[in-house]
Amino acid sequence: MRAALVRWREVIVGLVVVALFAWWAASSYGVMRWIALTGMALAVIFAFAAVQRARFSQGGGGFGAVEVDEGVVSFFSPLTGGQIEIEAISAVTLLPGPKGHAHWQLDAYGQTPLIIPLNAHGAEVLFDVFVGLDGLETEKMLREIKSNPDRPVVIWRKRTAVLH
Repeated sequence: MRAALVRWREVIVGLVVVALFAWWAASSYGVMRWIALTGMALAVIFAFAAVQRARFSQGGGGFGAVEVDEGVVSFFSPLTGGQIEIEAISAVTLLPGPKGHAHWQLDAYGQTPLIIPLNAHGAEVLFDVFVGLDGLETEKMLREIKSNPDRPVVIWRKRTAVLH
């Protein structure tokens, strides 16, 4: 129960803020109503983003730790690890595994792929990295995580310019 509350806490806060702004909009007039409606719209956007982030999170408790600092994704574990610059990422692949043991594979040209368990400690920071990749389809990624595929699935691949 506690883990679910922690995972969905941003959504809960977002919905409470939406409710407060809705109450304010319903009980006010004129400019104050418009301010409340604007605040409510922003809170709905925040709550939607929070739902996506909660769906991405696998709850932690897995093997290793993820850190993102100054444009670099780092993964540390006793057996493996590595770093990759966010700008250098050329592909993101979801590798299959038993329920809760799937992995991300981050590829960059000329580097060994970085393999990160979905439930590694701090892996939720990868959500912000992934949504920042040009052309990544967030809903497709979230559907694939939930479906626990039995084969590798390319979530995103860098578009390269074609010169003629």
